[in-house]
Amino acid sequence: MADERDDSQEREPLSWRVRRWAAPIAMAASVAASIAAVQVLADDSVPSEDSHGNDRRPRFMLTVGRMAESPPDDGPATWLQVRAIQPDGRTRSVNSVEPPSPSAGEAREILAGPKGTLVVVGTRKRPCESRFYRFKLTDDGHAESIESFRDEPVPARVAGLAISPDGKRLAYAQAPCTSHTQQRAEPRAKVTVLDIGSGHNRTWSTVAPSVIGEIVWAGDSRTLGYTVSDVHSYTSPGSDIQPGQMHPPIGRAVDNVTVHVLDTNAPGTDLRGGRVLFRQEAGSGPVTTAAMNPDGRTGYGAMKRTQPPSTLIFSFSEGEPIHITKTIPHKPNTLTAIAFSRGDEPRYACLNGLDSFGRVTEGSFIEDPNGTTGCEVAYAY
Repeated sequence: MADERDDSQEREPLSWRVRRWAAPIAMAASVAASIAAVQVLADDSVPSEDSHGNDRRPRFMLTVGRMAESPPDDGPATWLQVRAIQPDGRTRSVNSVEPPSPSAGEAREILAGPKGTLVVVGTRKRPCESRFYRFKLTDDGHAESIESFRDEPVPARVAGLAISPDGKRLAYAQAPCTSHTQQRAEPRAKVTVLDIGSGHNRTWSTVAPSVIGEIVWAGDSRTLGYTVSDVHSYTSPGSDIQPGQMHPPIGRAVDNVTVHVLDTNAPGTDLRGGRVLFRQEAGSGPVTTAAMNPDGRTGYGAMKRTQPPSTLIFSFSEGEPIHITKTIPHKPNTLTAIAFSRGDEPRYACLNGLDSFGRVTEGSFIEDPNGTTGCEVAYAY
């Protein structure tokens, strides 16, 4: 049973992550946007100051994919865009980076790692493959020494990047490249851990239809946390077979969200074999976020409640019931976006939802071969 006490009704200051979300939301929605920031030791949000009061605002913003599409005065979209962040918060173009090779594919995700290292994943549809590249920025914001660090491409789409705090290992989710004729294939959760130096890798997976998300390393660079959620197909009551269809429309629901903690040095290949930190209660509202904290024993999350309509922010610990820390009421004709911020230590992880490929929305699975994963922006200092 969840502890329903609400510890905080006060709204914390907005983080850089909130500002990053605000612009796309404003462009995409014709309703008012209510942006709420919640301070819970979370993802790669960037506080403006560290614990000593030093300015920690980023100097550069790097974008890939749709986020890299340039304004008309900047010319055509490129593989990677680097923009300087000015004191007033506006950005100016510094560098447009072309693909490092013809086989690089489209840059789909970018992630900032330890010691100023930046990692980009490029994906091609034909053949279906992904490649990893790393580089650093010069003082004036130009990408230098872009190099591939895995000899063979991954024969799949890649998303949900997470770099270990020591910078030695990269974790990522895999999924097949889909086409419109393959969209009904059941998803299977799969995560791979790559040793960046040696190229050695290990993969864990599930047998039943499922998705994986919120991939993140603990502070020991050995323990990996992630969510695994079940995917169930169902036929909507009263659905009619349309002309040209052999069967009535089938929906796919996502539930049983579980946060697992995996010792990546232990034997085994089962994604569900690790410790359980959190498991969604039967009958609860849709869980939208659930992620492990750096200690590898606790975490935070968010879920929807229908009566009264609201979003619940909660924390959890291994073997304990969840603890509600904040309740955010839903307002009519208002879009509410929740942004989690963290302490001084970066997580070096996308932490982009229950499905690393962005296919889950409030308890439903929707295949979108051209969808974005939410890891198209990184910041450099």
